[in-house]
Amino acid sequence: MGDNEIPVNPLANSFIYQTHLNSSFSTKTRVAYELNLTLEYFESIKIDINARVANGLYLTNQEISNFYDIMRLRKEFFDYKEKISVIPSIESKSMRNTIATNLYRKNKVAKETATGRVRTLREYIEYLHEHYHGDRIQPKDLEVVYKKNCSKLKSYEGYGATPNSVVNSGLEDSVIPKEKYNKLLEIIKPCSPHNPFTSAKLRNYLICKILIDTGIRRSEVCKMKISDCLFHGDANKIWIYSNPDDPYDPRLNKPNKKAGQNHLSGLRPTLMSDLYFYIKHVRNNFPHAHTHDFVFVAEKNSRGTAGSPLVREMVNYIISKVSNAIDYNFHPHLLRHKWNENLTDSGIEKGIDHGYLEDMRRSSMGWGAESRMGDIYNDKKLQAETIKIMNEHQERVDGKKV
Repeated sequence: MGDNEIPVNPLANSFIYQTHLNSSFSTKTRVAYELNLTLEYFESIKIDINARVANGLYLTNQEISNFYDIMRLRKEFFDYKEKISVIPSIESKSMRNTIATNLYRKNKVAKETATGRVRTLREYIEYLHEHYHGDRIQPKDLEVVYKKNCSKLKSYEGYGATPNSVVNSGLEDSVIPKEKYNKLLEIIKPCSPHNPFTSAKLRNYLICKILIDTGIRRSEVCKMKISDCLFHGDANKIWIYSNPDDPYDPRLNKPNKKAGQNHLSGLRPTLMSDLYFYIKHVRNNFPHAHTHDFVFVAEKNSRGTAGSPLVREMVNYIISKVSNAIDYNFHPHLLRHKWNENLTDSGIEKGIDHGYLEDMRRSSMGWGAESRMGDIYNDKKLQAETIKIMNEHQERVDGKKV
């Protein structure tokens, strides 16, 4: 904001509001950060993105390439060339190059971070293009330049589109080793002598077990409402759906389901029974909990928050405590990977058709009908099965194991 509370860049504000209207607060925050970083970079090299698009000039391939190189670095190291230049003089050119290369590598961000920055630039250019040229017939050459810009940026986005490193572990490895997974299942039980919590044991058990048994995200657990729990009929399902900017959610950073289809997730009736007990006999003991419908609430009142809807950071804390207790470093999203791994193993064991199994996966994860996200979880299993089949073939051909 400027001195008169007027946005310094109204189009940037409008882009975030319109393009990400239905996104979660955390997504809007991330995009705002990425866009601010992008605009600051171009301002530092005297390029006005708004003016470029308005005049139909866009960016050159070299400018996009330079942008991507810088966006691969941590913000505080954007001026890395200047920092390298202050290294004490070293006569050996190869030594200077080695130092510069090591500094560059040390300060690179994750591929996904660089990809997000590039994606935000492309989306902003698309927004500006529609804003300046969308209501008139566009000259053919302008449309060609615009599409080439978007295509070039998309090619750089593709550089970061590699499977999660946690999925690319060894072919025989599970994302969570069996002994650690079994220890996890045991230690989260409220009655376990090794349970790492001194309070809120039932709540923390339910959160962990829901993440394990359904594969849903931590945001989806935090936004669960009592009305989403189907305690009637078979009493074994919960609704997972998107509701961005829920007016009844008092949290500043509102959790929400990522883009995708609304769907039902199944819970065993015994777990649903435990959930019902928690709501009736634990949650309802906090007066503030009666002001909202969210299932999981804060139980400590250090800041007057007892009974308030649980925040995602608390889920991270719960998982980190369990992680330390079983001496294995994992995070909430890793349980989603484990759920998919278990689904693949169970499907193969039961002889379920691959296509039908993937339909089940897409439905349970809330992905669209054309989603290829399942490929990430299947790739390792397919590779292992391929190697097994070919080894068996070689044994038949050679008459011995290879």
